[in-house]
Amino acid sequence: MFKLTLYKLFENIDNILMTLIIFLITIGFITLISAAQQNTPLLWGQIINILIGIILLIFLSHVDPKRFLFYSPHLYILSLFLLLAVNFIGLESHGAKRWINILFFNFQPAEIVKITIPLMLAWLYHRFQNSINYKTHLIAFIILSIPCLMIWYQPDLGTTILIGFSGLIIIFLSGLSLKFIIISIFSFLILSPYLWSTLHLYQQNRILSLIDPTKDPLGTGYHSIQSMIAIGSGGFLGKGWFYGSQTQLNFLPETTTDFIFSVFGEEFGFIGTFGIFIIYFLILYRCIDMAKKMQNTFSRLTTAALTFSLFSSSIINIAMVCGILPIVGAPLPFISYGGTSMVVSLIMIGIIMSLHSHKSLIAN
Repeated sequence: MFKLTLYKLFENIDNILMTLIIFLITIGFITLISAAQQNTPLLWGQIINILIGIILLIFLSHVDPKRFLFYSPHLYILSLFLLLAVNFIGLESHGAKRWINILFFNFQPAEIVKITIPLMLAWLYHRFQNSINYKTHLIAFIILSIPCLMIWYQPDLGTTILIGFSGLIIIFLSGLSLKFIIISIFSFLILSPYLWSTLHLYQQNRILSLIDPTKDPLGTGYHSIQSMIAIGSGGFLGKGWFYGSQTQLNFLPETTTDFIFSVFGEEFGFIGTFGIFIIYFLILYRCIDMAKKMQNTFSRLTTAALTFSLFSSSIINIAMVCGILPIVGAPLPFISYGGTSMVVSLIMIGIIMSLHSHKSLIAN
């Protein structure tokens, strides 16, 4: 009886995908032990985050996809209210209001939008799948723009970019013409001076420091310089666990969150970082393979967007700490410390598993 109950509990879990996710979480926690430098409460906090995320993943894998389809607009509107609430009851940290405190937990509503935007846009294109036109695409752009603008002014440039990309991939996959894409790119280039003027001074300096971080080595270029030193000093095999000098001597900033990949690179070298790349690409391949087997517009678009969101977050974080992209707030999925980020990433996987295991339940 117990075996039967246990089987039913995990029957919708994709074994291959779950193994890859657990492997990444394990790597992340091992790295966090070194990066946290004996900060025991932080480690226990991450264990709680992981457990909550896995419980939600298992629960969501059993949810009927019709419920995701039905509640998508409601969840989208709720996420907008939470973003709005940040302005009034949000907690300010490092000059930005991004978090809301509920009981003993702080959570970031912008992270929740990473889920609600793919669901909402997939709902829209599923609803009008037989009559998709420029009007449908325009509505999709408006749906995407509202939360992006709200997050942009928090300010949170990194999350804005990630959410924008995940939404645009749905619009692109829904049949947006090449002509419209080219016009949009030219429009973006024309508007770029205005967009630049809306950035905060520190954001502008971070982008400029990408060109030459040594211009201000103790200011805007500090993070990038220390990160590249840490990764480079790891060499081929790394310095070994707990032996990363940049990390242990506190030269490297934000070691548990945005720059945890630098910690891993210093301690485990090229071999270790290459292994992480392989795991992320295997997750991407597995999710795409699952999406191809789905039989309706909503499931395919949602899976594609959630997968792209996770993968692009990984690429942006790694490119950022390697000095290829400007420094923005972008945690590394399944590896960085962070309650909302970890839980939201695992929720995304739970939704994908539900859509895959119930792929025949939503009729076109």
